[in-house]
Amino acid sequence: MTRFLIAGALLGAVSIASSAQAETIAPDTGLQAVLGTVNVTIYYHPVAAGYQVVTTASTDQPDSVIRFVSTLAPGQDALVSVPRGVGQPALEIHLRRVGDRLEFQRPTT
Repeated sequence: MTRFLIAGALLGAVSIASSAQAETIAPDTGLQAVLGTVNVTIYYHPVAAGYQVVTTASTDQPDSVIRFVSTLAPGQDALVSVPRGVGQPALEIHLRRVGDRLEFQRPTT
């Protein structure tokens, strides 16, 4: 199995503030990002319980694909995090449900 780890993938425990740096994802369109050696695709679809957020992550290694599905209500956050070397900060995409939109912030490092 591939040696990558997606830590805290889409956990609603991280609090981030909505800011001018945040971008918006439209429903069913998605976002693609590369976090180190991990390719990440995120999209969401509105459902009765909230926004169903689907995150798929993989590397170039065969059979390295994982998918995580969660549902965010207004005000809830999620974090997609890929660890790096010792002493280096993780590469992270922050997601936040703000009213009727889903905002995200790309890694700054």
